[in-house]
Amino acid sequence: MIEALLLTLVVALATIPLARGRPQGPLLALVACCLALGWGLAVGGERPPPPSNLPAEVRDGGYVSSDTCRACHPSEHASWRRTFHRTMTQRATPEAFAADLDGVEVTLWGQRHRFFRRGDELWVDMPDPTAPESAPHRALIDAAADRAPRIERPIVMITGSHHYQVFWVPRSLDEGARDVINLRIVYLIAEARWIPRSAAFLEPPDLRQGVVPWRLSCIKCHATRGRPGPELDTDVIEFGIGCESCHGPGEAHVAAHQDPLHRYAAHLGGGADETIVNPARLDHERASEVCAQCHSLLSLPDTDDFIANGTPFRPGQPIADVLPHLRGELIPADKRDERIWADGDARVTGSEWVGMSGSRCFTEGELSCLSCHSLHDGTRDDQLAAAATGDRDDACTACHAAATYAADAHTHHAADSSGSRCVNCHMPHTSYGLLKAVRSHRIDSPSVAGSLASRRPIACNLCHLDRTLAWTAETMRAWYGQPMPSLDVERRRVSEALALLLRGDAGQRALIAWSMGWGPAQAASDIRWIAPYLTFTLNDPYDAVRQVGARSLRTLPGFDAFDFDPLGPEGERIERASEIIPLWFERQGQDLAGLPPEVLIEPVQGLNRDAITDLLRRRDNRPVMLSE
Repeated sequence: MIEALLLTLVVALATIPLARGRPQGPLLALVACCLALGWGLAVGGERPPPPSNLPAEVRDGGYVSSDTCRACHPSEHASWRRTFHRTMTQRATPEAFAADLDGVEVTLWGQRHRFFRRGDELWVDMPDPTAPESAPHRALIDAAADRAPRIERPIVMITGSHHYQVFWVPRSLDEGARDVINLRIVYLIAEARWIPRSAAFLEPPDLRQGVVPWRLSCIKCHATRGRPGPELDTDVIEFGIGCESCHGPGEAHVAAHQDPLHRYAAHLGGGADETIVNPARLDHERASEVCAQCHSLLSLPDTDDFIANGTPFRPGQPIADVLPHLRGELIPADKRDERIWADGDARVTGSEWVGMSGSRCFTEGELSCLSCHSLHDGTRDDQLAAAATGDRDDACTACHAAATYAADAHTHHAADSSGSRCVNCHMPHTSYGLLKAVRSHRIDSPSVAGSLASRRPIACNLCHLDRTLAWTAETMRAWYGQPMPSLDVERRRVSEALALLLRGDAGQRALIAWSMGWGPAQAASDIRWIAPYLTFTLNDPYDAVRQVGARSLRTLPGFDAFDFDPLGPEGERIERASEIIPLWFERQGQDLAGLPPEVLIEPVQGLNRDAITDLLRRRDNRPVMLSE
């Protein structure tokens, strides 16, 4: 920091001789700018001290914070600052909120929250979430449920900045009590609306959730070296995913490069720097394990040690040395839960390493997370555009020759169609999270036999929504020589997507409901039949399934303005959903000719109610919990 000040001072002083005999106003301004820049580099943007009841930011264990990296790595620091990783957790400063909440009042499921300013802080007046009367779920709340004692708390921390934001308040206002708990409501950013926290996850409708403390939940992955502390003395190196989350503690690196001559010599030499971890220079396993510390089915081996010291993993070391095996295949069958498909792939987002590490591209090749992802390339808009299009064939064709694998003879789809995108066939949307379907990171080839064994929907039927599994099996046999599996009558006569929507478990229903609103699937399917079937998602017992279904319904012609509240009172939901089929028939009833019989709709008789009732009667009602 002193070096930065001296450098700018030298630059400023060097300009003084140039000023003789010339107007000095612009030059003095330049000098002032140089000094201001140097001061900015030196202090790193000083912030006011945090509230005493917020988890503390400390510098120990060899960690020095991301701000220290900026002086020597300004471009990398700037690109990192643009990522959602940095804003995964933030102090509740005015610029961190996705909306202006001063004066906002929110009432959901009978509980009222009122936001207001008190000095420079945003506070909330709300039912005490720790009180027994503060029922956490709709099933336990009636119209007059705002019975819990009310409290006022400052919002001190925010989790999330991309899809939705969760707000954290101190459990207690006692000095030094660094235990924060979340509000019962979360803010959906794109839709600018509030939902109950339990409705943000796919979880059983009768689940009673208690208060969630940040120190024992989100701290594991939403902060840099979070340490819960045995006496509520929770601390982190910094909020969000900082430089040292991926590069390891930086103290030794900073000390080794304090001397400018040493630093420039090391830079020009181009050799490996043993004082810091660069994931790009690790082998593909170690590089990917840097991501696996969070993007996996994380399981901490020693809770007491975690509370005292935080997560033991450091970038660059084999993750199995300090954490249990996290690959789904390595988890005994009797120990697996609903977050894992039967083939070992993850059903829930945030666990991408689980799928990727079980892929042959990883186990037999050198694929790593860095083959497709970088925290230092492009802006947030670039990252979002790439995620939205799914057009990442460049990572695949780096090993698989485009002339062979991208040709029509391999994909059997037009070269410019979504069916020729590698990821749509080999990384389909079979994971769930954030109220949407997410791409699997298990890179494999579509297989009907594999789908039957794993219960994971096959990519073909996530695009061709109106086709049977038998149609897919016959296509796989004709195109790629796959053996024809034995299929029952239903899989020969009923659209696989429709069958999963009606008889699948809650996770499968959510995936299909999302696919029915996905542009490439709508382009590949006859969508005239979809609206009446989304009615069943709008009456689903799972809050998440209803929200996904409502979003997809609004993508269909004639329903873009259909007003439906998926979290409204049950009676109102049922009444409103009952209007969909008559409305659909009124608009499309004369245009049903040529519908595939697999969708169980006859042009004259309409819906085949007997077949539909049979599928609903066989619905998989086992509880599913897919909290990411």
